[in-house]
Amino acid sequence: MLLAEKDLKEELKKMIYRAQTELPEDVYRALIEIRSNYKLTTIGEKVLECMIENVELAKKLGRPICQDTGTHIFIIRGTEVKISKEILNIFREAVKEATFEIPLRPNAVDPVTNKNTGTGVGRGVPDIDVEIVEEDKNMLEIYYIPKGGGCELPCRAFTVPPSIGFESLKKAVIGIVSSLGRYSCPPLIVGVGIGATIHAATRNAMKALYLRKIGERSDHEKIANIEEELVESCNKLNVGIQGIGEGPTVLDVHIEYTCRHPATFSIAIITSCWVLRRSVLRLS
Repeated sequence: MLLAEKDLKEELKKMIYRAQTELPEDVYRALIEIRSNYKLTTIGEKVLECMIENVELAKKLGRPICQDTGTHIFIIRGTEVKISKEILNIFREAVKEATFEIPLRPNAVDPVTNKNTGTGVGRGVPDIDVEIVEEDKNMLEIYYIPKGGGCELPCRAFTVPPSIGFESLKKAVIGIVSSLGRYSCPPLIVGVGIGATIHAATRNAMKALYLRKIGERSDHEKIANIEEELVESCNKLNVGIQGIGEGPTVLDVHIEYTCRHPATFSIAIITSCWVLRRSVLRLS
């Protein structure tokens, strides 16, 4: 489908609406599976049922799943991507109109003046990232991600010597989930990035968190094994759903990597609460 610029704004608004009101099927299915995979007390069962009912009512009523409707992020991926000032303005207008029409809580606050713009749009918001990918055929994907504030608090990025890279990565993930996980509406989904710089690692962590589905493992055996090890370790922490000590602490851990510098090993860890929201528009 070739999308005319005049239609792009409406398609973007549909993406925003879908992500804000419908939990992705893989995340919803992971919540449902907690019922059969974990033995919960009466309190635990009630908490889980409230979470599931919240998701189902949001979809039925067309209302946001969470009152924190997040910071607006778009990831544009394709074999050939052409971006102009006019296109960027269309993204901004789509966010602004969706903020009032759905409606969404405006979350763009100027850090200098502490004033909320009131429109959901501001300096650097929405955040738009462009990635050129290698594919056998022409493709273009637009991902929309509303990133909540509470689950942003545990996020960390740092650089260590290569000799302790993976050891530091594992300790950091477990430490963050253990100390801060209960404050970020668990069960969490954790994205981990490895790269040559903090910037590269953070970009990879975002891809790990939002471009992979629950249960989907890395195509590298060593990384896939570390992902499974971290899921098992985190779920032994007994933080549990909503921090009550029952059920899983994480739904999954995903790791994405690109080549590092010979002298450094940069790591970024980005978390999402159980309301991991995303939608994607695929074009040719």
